[in-house]
Amino acid sequence: MTGPGGGYGESAHDDANPTPPHGQAGQEPSRQAPWEPPGAGRPPSAYPPPRYEFPPPSPPGYPAGPPPGYGPPNYGPPGYGPPSYPAPYPGGYGFPDAAQSGTNGLAIASLIASLAGVLCCLISIVGIVLGVVALNQIKQTRQGGYGLAVAGIVVGSITLLFGLAVVFVRLAAR
Repeated sequence: MTGPGGGYGESAHDDANPTPPHGQAGQEPSRQAPWEPPGAGRPPSAYPPPRYEFPPPSPPGYPAGPPPGYGPPNYGPPGYGPPSYPAPYPGGYGFPDAAQSGTNGLAIASLIASLAGVLCCLISIVGIVLGVVALNQIKQTRQGGYGLAVAGIVVGSITLLFGLAVVFVRLAAR
């Protein structure tokens, strides 16, 4: 006995009655492989192993290639490739170029027409319409002038309401 805890295959009790480490007394552990390789002891197959081809060959009597309608996607008339989408900014990622980011002219015209609506309330309607069109253009072209367009819409709405209120007060005073 080597110690109280025992070594490999030893126990802490009696040395006169040793037991094998794994299994019952009197049996030796198996020295065989835990599994047999597949096909061991089987006669070879009379058929050759399958051969895979990609794409699979066409059956006799049929044309080679995919059936009609299953080819690459068709994007339009022959000679045209897939649609191309514009990059968000010219030149790649980042902020737009300074040359392209000028102020939208309709946004400026919207604010001017809305301020002129103080003189005649019908001009403020033109300012509101120009402001809405300018906002749509700014979204598409990413130009500057968003604040001017919004200001043109707000000022045009206020001047229109103020002008209509003045007209109704004058008509009611008659």
